[in-house]
Amino acid sequence: MSFKAPSVRRRIIFPKAPTMPLTDFVRYLNAQHPLPASGLRSTTPFVSEDGRVCVHFANLRLESAYAPIVDTASGELRGHAAELHAVGLRTRQPLGADAVFVLPSDDEEFVYLDRLVRTLHALNYLTYLNRHSRGKLLLKVHPRHVASVAADHGLAFEEILRACGLLPEQITLELEIGEIADTGEANGNTVGGDEAAAHLVRAIANYKSRGYGIAVGRFGRRAGSLERDFGLLREIRPDIVKLDPLLLAAEQPLPALVERLHALGAPVMVEGLDTAHLRKDARASGIDLLQVHPPLRRLLHADVGGPAQSAAA
Repeated sequence: MSFKAPSVRRRIIFPKAPTMPLTDFVRYLNAQHPLPASGLRSTTPFVSEDGRVCVHFANLRLESAYAPIVDTASGELRGHAAELHAVGLRTRQPLGADAVFVLPSDDEEFVYLDRLVRTLHALNYLTYLNRHSRGKLLLKVHPRHVASVAADHGLAFEEILRACGLLPEQITLELEIGEIADTGEANGNTVGGDEAAAHLVRAIANYKSRGYGIAVGRFGRRAGSLERDFGLLREIRPDIVKLDPLLLAAEQPLPALVERLHALGAPVMVEGLDTAHLRKDARASGIDLLQVHPPLRRLLHADVGGPAQSAAA
């Protein structure tokens, strides 16, 4: 895969969201949006309904939900992690978030979708914060997005955030460094693994220079690349390291791994169902933060301001 920028991005000057009603701001966003470059895009992707925002893409309705992030020891709320839910516009059938990101056919379309989803979550979080305790918002950045953008990572999204009334300092970006570093070895790409890793380090430096926090996601998923990934951690110095859920499912001893991560100065987080068993094991392993989902994967939806059944994990 080449790291050439997909296209020259035209600069858009947004008004500040707090100066106008949400419906007017959504209308303005749609007016500034590029015309469809493929059959997947809508000319008016953002839709405002009852004080919330959804996105239409590829005949799907994309919605936001938020999972609390709590301190393992005290139980205090530290922030929220955004999650994507998708249903068919006509069929109303749910679609998993990972399946949504299979739809783009090229890098430009993929970057468009990834940025569109993060904008959706940021817009809804403004309304969500009016009803819940404040904290940082954790947003995933897809590995392909990082690999597809040549430089100035986070600049375009910073402009959108500021228009929404948010700052990069309020956002923590979650990246799977193992997936990005492996880019050069996957899918027949011609870029070597060393170059992919170097690109990752530069991208994270760009994000951090703009004020974003950095979380490393699914750490420890591949035992064979663990030492390489520790080397990357030493270079990028993330704010959070989020362990792969498989490490918990396999009931592997975690204290030694957590201790190594703490030695790098990184708080450690795990994600799972909010049970007494999870909290007990997390405390025993020295884990600092929990991204918790109440039983039955109920999440805090942007549209109702309280727990709601998840349509797609």
